[in-house]
Amino acid sequence: MPIGAILRFDPVKFDGDWSVHSSAGGNWALTTFAVAGRSTQWSEAGRAATLTPRATGIFRLTYDDGTQRDLWVIWTDPDHHTVALGEPGGGYGFIASKVGRFRGDQVSAAAQVLDFNGYRTQDWGVRVR
Repeated sequence: MPIGAILRFDPVKFDGDWSVHSSAGGNWALTTFAVAGRSTQWSEAGRAATLTPRATGIFRLTYDDGTQRDLWVIWTDPDHHTVALGEPGGGYGFIASKVGRFRGDQVSAAAQVLDFNGYRTQDWGVRVR
C-alpha cells in the first residue's frame, strides 16, 4: 500500500536535534539525527547528507559518499516536535521527537498514522525515554 507525505510540513520547524523512539525495517539503525539549514542538511552518527526536497515533506538524502535514501515525513504535530518518518515502500520507518520535547500522546498519534499507512508499529523495537 503506498504511503503519503504530510502537506503541512514546514522545513524551518524541522530543523533541530532529534531522538528516535521506535523504528523498524531495512538496514538503517537510526537512533539520533540532526536537521539544519531549513531542512537542507542532515547528520547522523558521524555521517552527513544533503536533503533535497522532492515535494512537500519528501526528501532525497545524498550522503557524502554518494549513497542515497528517500525519506518521507508521514506525520508531524503542528509544532514539529514529533515526526513519523519512512520510505515510500514501507521498508523502514521511525518515530522521533525533538530532544527535550517528548510527548507520549504525540508518539502514539505518530504510531497510529504509520499503522494506517501500512506499517505495523506493534512489531517495532521501542526505546523508552
